[in-house]
Amino acid sequence: MAHLFDLARSASRSVEKEYYKPLREALDPVRGILRSHPALARALGTGIGNEEFHVRILNGTSLTWLTQIVAGLLERAHEDGDGGFARAANELGSVLDLSSTTLGNDVPNGLDLGYDLMLFHGPEIRNEFEIQGGLIVKPAADLSDYLDREWIRDFVPEEMDRRDWRQIGAVVRPFHWRPAFRRKTDYRDEPPRWPPRFEDDALTFLEFLSVANQTPVIPFMLMHGCLHRSAHGLLGLAHSQGGFQPIRKVGRRHDPFRAPPRLQKSSIDLAKQAFGKRKGEEFERFAPIIHRLSEALARLGRFGANDRILDISQSLELMFRPSGGGISRQLQDGMAELLGVDEKHKDDIRAAIKQVYDVRSAIVHGATDARRKRHLKGRQSAFISGFNLTQQALFKMILSDDGTRD
Repeated sequence: MAHLFDLARSASRSVEKEYYKPLREALDPVRGILRSHPALARALGTGIGNEEFHVRILNGTSLTWLTQIVAGLLERAHEDGDGGFARAANELGSVLDLSSTTLGNDVPNGLDLGYDLMLFHGPEIRNEFEIQGGLIVKPAADLSDYLDREWIRDFVPEEMDRRDWRQIGAVVRPFHWRPAFRRKTDYRDEPPRWPPRFEDDALTFLEFLSVANQTPVIPFMLMHGCLHRSAHGLLGLAHSQGGFQPIRKVGRRHDPFRAPPRLQKSSIDLAKQAFGKRKGEEFERFAPIIHRLSEALARLGRFGANDRILDISQSLELMFRPSGGGISRQLQDGMAELLGVDEKHKDDIRAAIKQVYDVRSAIVHGATDARRKRHLKGRQSAFISGFNLTQQALFKMILSDDGTRD
């Protein structure tokens, strides 16, 4: 549509002018009304026939023109059927007014709202929830007006198209934006303005969530400046984002033939409680443990099973800080004292931690005898029981009043 309008606007030969005459007669009054808006009048100036101007949004500047805005207006109106044009015109007027005031404007349908996103692959998220400090977790399907599938296509498996976005979510930071309209000849160079970082907190929460839910959570892309596609369209602009930073690829972790793991509410609550303690003095001690445990869940490849056990064993040593000889026994006793409810339970805990450390020794020193070979065969059961105990101990330490346990 925009291309057709541009052809009508730029028609120069008499036969072209005659052909496009009905369309030009319909477009001219609309362009005249747009030109009369104060924000656009300043940007267009008094030059005869000039329809082009710059739009600056956040740190990006783009060239657009009136017929592009008309096309965006009609496309937005078409989305709502009867009465759609009045709604679209109201939205456009509100967006244009944003440039003329520093006061809060009531923009219909929240078109002045944007998001910075950290996208991740993990358990199925059915409903959004708030973390704290303005951060929210949303299912990617709820962000379809802000996020184009093509933007993430290179970072997820081919079969993970829009119908299977169940395992894609995002930690989002909402913000409000305002456009600035300038003349086509205004090429001022403004320094970029970057918002405060949120990705460190987002990564920390996702690691907590992974460990609490005992499922892999893989952050794969950081994306800034995502606006509603209709806001871009109403201003005659292509839908775009303000920049992205790849983190990692999802790889083969996605299985289209298996139901995705569920995100438990209890896991969300536990992760939020622990996240609230991240500013404490003890958090620096726990941060590498949280990271190692979340990475353990995501391990793949030929030596993934071995690496998971090493993640658990190193986490245990960082948590209980053994010294001297008899490290395995110190870890067993530390975990038993922390989590055990009676002597029978403590003995079971000691046995589980001993199994983890025996497997760890077989991995580090090699399966040089029958006993160590036998230990290696129990890697999976050792990981499951060891991770479960380590997870419980970690959250108990973080959420306890003193935050320490030696």
